[in-house]
Amino acid sequence: MKHFYLFFRIFFLLPIFLYSQHLLAQQSPAGNTPIPEDSIWVYDGSVAVNFSQVSLNNWAGGGQSSVAAGTIITLGATYTKGKSLWENRLDVAYGLMRQGDDEQDEFRKTDDLFNVVSKYNYRIDNHIYITALTDFLTQLNTGYEYIETNGEVDRNVISDFLAPGFLVSSIGATYKEGKTFSLTLSPLTSKLTFVLNDSLSNVGAFGIEPGGSVRSEFGAALRTQYEKEVYNNINFRTSLNLFSNYGDFAHTDVNWEGLLSLKVNEFIQSTIAAQLIYDHDVIQKTQWRNAINVGFLLTL
Repeated sequence: MKHFYLFFRIFFLLPIFLYSQHLLAQQSPAGNTPIPEDSIWVYDGSVAVNFSQVSLNNWAGGGQSSVAAGTIITLGATYTKGKSLWENRLDVAYGLMRQGDDEQDEFRKTDDLFNVVSKYNYRIDNHIYITALTDFLTQLNTGYEYIETNGEVDRNVISDFLAPGFLVSSIGATYKEGKTFSLTLSPLTSKLTFVLNDSLSNVGAFGIEPGGSVRSEFGAALRTQYEKEVYNNINFRTSLNLFSNYGDFAHTDVNWEGLLSLKVNEFIQSTIAAQLIYDHDVIQKTQWRNAINVGFLLTL
């Protein structure tokens, strides 16, 4: 039930808050004068929510009843003035699913992402910027591994909020082609890995020393981002983040994300999201995440 209540808060409260903020952003402090179109702040974003249900009763073909819900939230705020360009983005994803008709059947998490990126750029040429960047990545809720033994299902905690959490700070140079493409090379990059769950910290999960809570690395990073409306009402966004620790340069952390948004009309949208992660210190396997959503859309 804890998962259900968390999703309830995201599903109902956050879209209402975001839409109210969007309406307020269209007005001056006096509340009745629109902000000029040449405002130095530009906002964008979307909130997509989907829901599905299958109910079976005496169904000869077999199967299980199920209910699932998910949301993907993307928000951006960009500040431009003179040679300064400050880009901010928030990405949130959360999903739940329950199989079976029994009230004892619990909701299980199917998607969980919380990512905030703030990037300040100072232009020194038409396409070249000096960049300072901060990237914070974690999840919203506890993650479990489910193990069935003799008909009984046990669950073990394998992740939690800030377990892991990643904070990357870097200074470097960026090449930009308008809003479509950017490439940032940062030879001065700090990466902090947090594990603030005691049970995970005690076993040294995610590369932390057993009993510790923070792991610090210093190295170089490369980031690329591409975003474009590839066809009418079809938007594609992808990013690739690479990080190598100077003390262990042979192992490179990889984080690739892709998001395809297909807008049916003003209120209906389908999104296809994919993410690939390889982090030698977390797990020596390639991690893969994929989510397809069709549902209600609120565009800011």
